[in-house]
Amino acid sequence: MKFVKYSALLVFVAFSLSSGVFAKDRNEGKFSLTEPVQIGSTRLKAGNYKVTWEGTGADVQVKILQGKDVVATTSAKLVDKSLPQDAVTLSGTSGMKTLEEIDFSGKKQALVFAAAETAHN
Repeated sequence: MKFVKYSALLVFVAFSLSSGVFAKDRNEGKFSLTEPVQIGSTRLKAGNYKVTWEGTGADVQVKILQGKDVVATTSAKLVDKSLPQDAVTLSGTSGMKTLEEIDFSGKKQALVFAAAETAHN
């Protein structure tokens, strides 16, 4: 009887640890914009967004969602970088800022967008 209890506990602990490992490797993050920005040919309004990506290295396919709606798709470069807080890097003048990079706290990678990339609705 003790063997069954310990086996069940061991299976539960192993499952809990393995699901935590998979959760850390999710290719998604959240970011907020306080002003409109351009990413490729798409203009993102101020607001909260979720970003998901597929791939690694220099060729990552990115989807930017607001709520459940995909508002832009583009490609980016996934670079090794670790910051203690979320950060969004913009460039350009106040009238036309461009999204250049998104850093996520808790992840060891950041998304870097090329200025010449084209985003699609």
